[in-house]
Amino acid sequence: MSNSEEDATPSADADTVERTDSPDGQAAASSNDRIVTNSACVGCRSKHLKCDGLRVCSRCASQGISCVYLKSRRGYRGSSARGRQLGPAHGNSSHDRTDKMPYASASSSTINHLSLSGGPSSSESLYGGSYGYRPMFMPAGTQLSSKVSDSANPDSRRSGSIDRQRCIDAFYHYFHGSHPFLPPRHHFLQVAKGRPTDHLLTAMCYLGSRYLTGAYTASYAPELELLVLAPPAEDASVVQAMLLYALGLDGGGEQTKAVDILVKAQHLALKIGMNTREYAIVNGQGSPVCEESLRRSWHELYVVCVMAAGFHGRRPFHVQDLKSAVPLPCEEREFGTGSIPPLYTFEDFEEDGFNDEDVEWSSYTYRIAAARNLDRIILSTQFCFPDDHTIQRQEAYLTNWKLHLPESKKAFYDESGTFDEMLFQAHMITDVSSILLHRHNSRLEALAVQTITSCSANEQVNLAPMPDNLHTFQTAQAAANISRLVAIPTPLINHTHFFVCALALSSIAHLSTWSALPIISKEQDLKELIRLNAGALKAIAKIWPSSRMGFGQVTKAAQMIYANRKDAAEDVFWRDFMQEDIMTELIESTMSVEDPLSDRLLDQNDSSHA
Repeated sequence: MSNSEEDATPSADADTVERTDSPDGQAAASSNDRIVTNSACVGCRSKHLKCDGLRVCSRCASQGISCVYLKSRRGYRGSSARGRQLGPAHGNSSHDRTDKMPYASASSSTINHLSLSGGPSSSESLYGGSYGYRPMFMPAGTQLSSKVSDSANPDSRRSGSIDRQRCIDAFYHYFHGSHPFLPPRHHFLQVAKGRPTDHLLTAMCYLGSRYLTGAYTASYAPELELLVLAPPAEDASVVQAMLLYALGLDGGGEQTKAVDILVKAQHLALKIGMNTREYAIVNGQGSPVCEESLRRSWHELYVVCVMAAGFHGRRPFHVQDLKSAVPLPCEEREFGTGSIPPLYTFEDFEEDGFNDEDVEWSSYTYRIAAARNLDRIILSTQFCFPDDHTIQRQEAYLTNWKLHLPESKKAFYDESGTFDEMLFQAHMITDVSSILLHRHNSRLEALAVQTITSCSANEQVNLAPMPDNLHTFQTAQAAANISRLVAIPTPLINHTHFFVCALALSSIAHLSTWSALPIISKEQDLKELIRLNAGALKAIAKIWPSSRMGFGQVTKAAQMIYANRKDAAEDVFWRDFMQEDIMTELIESTMSVEDPLSDRLLDQNDSSHA
């Protein structure tokens, strides 16, 4: 039997699945019976690991998972299997099977009985089954052995599964609401049927572990790195996993690496056709929730790429999507219940004011519209003069966005008291767009805060030769609006990590204004806004390293400006005090000096009276 990596790719002709489940992993591992099929088991193939060919291979036995082998009808073997993909290529003829993998039957039979909120048995099945995770301490690409592996202990396996379940729980509790493109928790299993979700679950654990004390986030990174370098298939789940991984990297301060992964995710999404209306219908498994998730994945990829470029001061690297045919997302409550309303495109949204049709657009849609406005601004050339017509056009987009918000979108809470994160982000993006649009022509001096680089290390803001007070006011107003978002009564760690960058940009505007104020002026309100931003950054820093860096830089810049203003105020005080003393002494000395002419006149006056 060949144990080479060549056998780690299933034959396209394989149509039989042999399952060799064993209730006792250790007993199965001790068996030396060999499988007749000259191939590796599915678990080893999906991980690109060598398989020892036992009836229940050592790796599967050590993890206590199902060991599945594929039988080739033609006895296929050879190096040409390298070129095969785990899933069928897009665009195949109608005679091909569905987009399920060749080993879908085994995966489906496992997932059918799972529940994310179930007991230990269901947890172990999902997180340690045929496509479960390796232990947290095990780096990607490492072959497990039944002879030397702590995970061979059933208690150890159960503990690892519970750890992963807690990470998934944390993902849905803290993170999912800020980037809600994956199916809701109770729908996820239905969507996962018939397709491997290893890489997607790993990405979810990678993010969820950030919110858990003692969880080792870095342990999930190697497998995600392998996913980026060698995707196991070309489908939407890989794009979704890459997007989640990029979000985690960006919040962790690895912005350059995050952008690289976002670019790869875009290329793959375009290659498989996620930017088309038909993709969700063809690949949605007949599930409205799955179709909505696929549509949201394309929109989320676009929004995240725009925010990464705009908030970080980078050149645009994303694919323009101004005329997308992908239908717009529905409201979150509709996504959660699976009651998907009629579909509309962004073209319908833009023409809403010119027809009689009464459509209630979702908060997610207004978020996409806000991202498109930001996209227009970062694509515009550098504005040279305050009265440039391009600035006026972009400002019209921002103003129209605010004016056409319906009454139901004026508050951040709906009628049931549920916080609307999508609407929150839409306002955040709009205010950041306003700062980026106007600060170039404002009178705010950026030199005093040039050390704040947590979100825009490569950005240089050059003030226009003719600054304008109107642009200064609009920049300061947008910065104040972002600060007021902090006061909304909802946990700060539940917001997107891009809020950290919004707070950094807001703080730069506040600090620049503060440093330019006259020494003797009202500054208390401005100082409170700076404290508000710093406090929010400190709270979010428990989760995101980029916020920790931003908090330190904002605090240090504020301390320097405060010290400089205090020294300047003392100089003014002592200068005024000294000038007053000098004038007093001068007057007194002048009055004490004898005037000979006056004395002579007084003497003459006295003699005349005599």
